[in-house]
Amino acid sequence: MRTLVVYVPDWPAVAARREVNTTAPVAVVTHAAVVSADPLARAAGVVPGLRRREAQNRCPDLVLVADDPLRDAHHFEEHVRAIENTVPLVHIVRPGLVAMNARGPARFYGTEERAAHALIAAIGGDVRVGIADGLYTAHQAATRGRPVACVPVGGSPEYLAPLGVSRLGEPDIVSLLHRLGITTLGAFAALSAESVRERFGVRGALLHAAAAGLDAAVVTPRDIPVDYACEVVCDTPLTRSDEIAFVMRQPAEQFIDALGAAGYACTALRVMYRNERGDSTERSWAHPRAFGPAEVVDRVRWQLAANTRLATTTEHEGFTGDGIVLVRIEPETVAPISRYEPGLFGSAPDERIHSALARVQSILGHDGVLTVSIGGGRRLAEREVLTPWGEKPVHTRSVTAPWPGSMPSPAPATVYPTPLPVTVVGDTGPIPPAEILSEEPRALETSGRRRAIAGWAGPWPLVERWWDGGQSEWRMQVTDTTGMAWLLVSEAQEWHIEARYD
Repeated sequence: MRTLVVYVPDWPAVAARREVNTTAPVAVVTHAAVVSADPLARAAGVVPGLRRREAQNRCPDLVLVADDPLRDAHHFEEHVRAIENTVPLVHIVRPGLVAMNARGPARFYGTEERAAHALIAAIGGDVRVGIADGLYTAHQAATRGRPVACVPVGGSPEYLAPLGVSRLGEPDIVSLLHRLGITTLGAFAALSAESVRERFGVRGALLHAAAAGLDAAVVTPRDIPVDYACEVVCDTPLTRSDEIAFVMRQPAEQFIDALGAAGYACTALRVMYRNERGDSTERSWAHPRAFGPAEVVDRVRWQLAANTRLATTTEHEGFTGDGIVLVRIEPETVAPISRYEPGLFGSAPDERIHSALARVQSILGHDGVLTVSIGGGRRLAEREVLTPWGEKPVHTRSVTAPWPGSMPSPAPATVYPTPLPVTVVGDTGPIPPAEILSEEPRALETSGRRRAIAGWAGPWPLVERWWDGGQSEWRMQVTDTTGMAWLLVSEAQEWHIEARYD
């Protein structure tokens, strides 16, 4: 499907400039690294990826602003309204990036290029438009620097082929592809789809299809009338969570039913509440599939619990702060409800999994069901990032930053919170940790069990805070005769099992 993408370069920095109201160069930072820089900062040599200190050295009058997705979304809403006044039914990929089906605008304005220029005129400023077969190719075209870039029908593979694999946006996959000598999207697309899926999983298969110009991403138009918002005013301030849950049950059902009657399912919503002092708090909630009435009520309770001090007694659960006088729910992202209807022959396995996890989370609370993702760091235990079910992972350590001594992919499936003591035995006895082993490892001994070693690799150094007298440690991979693979790490001049490759 022909897709048109509207892209505003470095939108986080543009939004930050509006917030701080300054004429100096502005850059947005997170975890002490620059993630976005406005044109003035870029002219001074400040680019994304620089450390905070290096950015300030290059531009002494640089204004550094912390990253804030809510600020980006708030200021971008003005541009979204301008786009919707020109072309309806748009899909917000993220603040600064909007997509839409190109067929309707092209028919209305005459050609795809005329539609693109109409959108640029409506928004104003530095705006770029990309048009191609699919969302991924159109996005890449929009970020190439031209005001309007139109990829011919069927020309996506040729257009993407010379681009670097860094445009895939997955640091782990990109790093491995570089080590394999694959530097362009064309070379990546030339690989066998079956081999890519076996090596990189589902995510790698999707990226491989996108690199080949076969992007399967769907552009879901944003069409959310204001009337779908649900607002509950409490005549008497509520201070008990069970009272709030009871009051919100029927409005939540009406909220979901109204969206369903219009043919929509809510995949993300915004909850806002106000207390009797007039203080208000709002937050966006995402769902792995689509919200139901009970899950809407759960999000209201969880948000109140996260932002209000709870006092739990044997009789009831109440708030020690001011009572709640208003609760507002509005859909933030919707999708056609047909995607979430039960199949003709029953539900798919993943749907049953989603349903079961949602029920467990409702019982245990927002943090009761966690998903795991891999973050930044050198040690495997610190790279484990746990995120509540349905939420987007937040990495406190940069995934893309260099981590000398960290283990490359694939990561082991089982990581022990506390490494297990183990003895590496050679022909003459135990082998102590060292850069060069004193002899060939023959077996592993732990808890009275002995495993013969079939193969080994390493040791590799693991040095942290070397400038502060940090102790050098070593890692070694070992495979026993049963086919099990282990990752060993040295601690206090002794070997320990850090992880297991299942």
